Amino acid sequence: MIGSKIVIGSALLSLSMASFAHEHCGDSALHEDMETLKTEMKSLAFEVKKEDFAAADARIDTIIATLREAREETPYMFKEKALEGEELANRKADYQSVIDDTITAFEALDAAVIAKDADAAKTALGEVGNLRKKGHRAFKVDC
Repeated sequence: MIGSKIVIGSALLSLSMASFAHEHCGDSALHEDMETLKTEMKSLAFEVKKEDFAAADARIDTIIATLREAREETPYMFKEKALEGEELANRKADYQSVIDDTITAFEALDAAVIAKDADAAKTALGEVGNLRKKGHRAFKVDC
């Protein structure tokens, strides 16, 4: 009986410690920016598919502005790993490079949308998806 209480107590303590460790993960400006991007991207993909170029153009402007904000944030992973000094600077530079590449891809998508070139828009949207995957693999932490 005492052994089971210890096991249960240990399990509860482990759960609470895991929750505490990730307590601030969703409370960051970067997390909010990524949630905005996620929502905007779903709508953008639909608009490109339906060739609603006017709506897609406006949405791309919002996405690019959000990416520029996100570029200045620090991924939670860097805080969780307690990165400092040169290592932090290098990882942040990598992060900003991926954001810059993503902005460039959105600018190409915007050009295709403005030209009403559905094929080029779909190709550019695919590149954006590839960059999203690259960024998530490198910088996203599961909270």
